[in-house]
Amino acid sequence: MRLKQPIGRYGCVRVWMVMISVLGFWLLPFQTTIAVFGAEPSQLQLFQALMAEDIFSNAPRNPTAVFSVEQKKAICYTSFNQVPQKLIIYHNWYHRDVPSAKIRLTLKPPSWSTYSSIELNQSDIGPWRVEITDESGNIIEVLRFSVTE
Repeated sequence: MRLKQPIGRYGCVRVWMVMISVLGFWLLPFQTTIAVFGAEPSQLQLFQALMAEDIFSNAPRNPTAVFSVEQKKAICYTSFNQVPQKLIIYHNWYHRDVPSAKIRLTLKPPSWSTYSSIELNQSDIGPWRVEITDESGNIIEVLRFSVTE
């Protein structure tokens, strides 16, 4: 038996898109691949993002989520294991949800690690976060930490 009205060219596509969207939403917390500037997810990959007390030989030292003012600085370290082309990212620092610093960093192929830091003083005590974003402002990762006495 033939249908009088054929299913539209995109009918099946719509059903699959809904199924993929639902599945993709469910799997979202498990995804580690990050897309920037329309690059395919398999091209740019965030390998590591963390807060650290120091950098030694281009590697983070003493990862932490709590900094003492006595340490005098906090470092945000990011490492990408696949960079398809020269890209710009930002480390956006917030203290108590108020913007404190926006640091522009360049990534270069094939892989790249970079970091930014802030100097700490008594007025910096409290909750902080660093939003790692692409040039368009899309959030790649958010790191949270605290500064204590």
